[in-house]
Amino acid sequence: MFSNKNLNKIINILNESDKQETVFSEQPQPLSPNDKRYFAESLKQYSALGEVMYGKANLKEAVEQIVKMVETATRMVSESEDDMVDKIAANRHLKYLESSCKDLQKSANEVMIHEKRMAAAYEDIAEGLKKYYDVE
Repeated sequence: MFSNKNLNKIINILNESDKQETVFSEQPQPLSPNDKRYFAESLKQYSALGEVMYGKANLKEAVEQIVKMVETATRMVSESEDDMVDKIAANRHLKYLESSCKDLQKSANEVMIHEKRMAAAYEDIAEGLKKYYDVE
């Protein structure tokens, strides 16, 4: 059966009817006027946040420009007629440069994939907010 300790816990829970709890935690605190003002202002600025999500600075174009720079530098060094020691060192440096360029391209592709995911999530959030609020 129930022990006195368990019975006291049950009685205490029943007596706390004014304190509404959910399964996870207590009810959230009511919003202050400042919280409501901040929320209204953030809704007005929602579209400006989209510029960040859509990556307005064109990463793909920047990476392509850097790749062309590396390719041109490689061709220029290979066309130069310096002595053999400098050519060997230059080729070693250019291989490192080309490797870094491939890493840049790979990382940029991953970033662009994540930017597309962020943009889709951003649009989903906008649609959800628009059901209840005026979002600009």
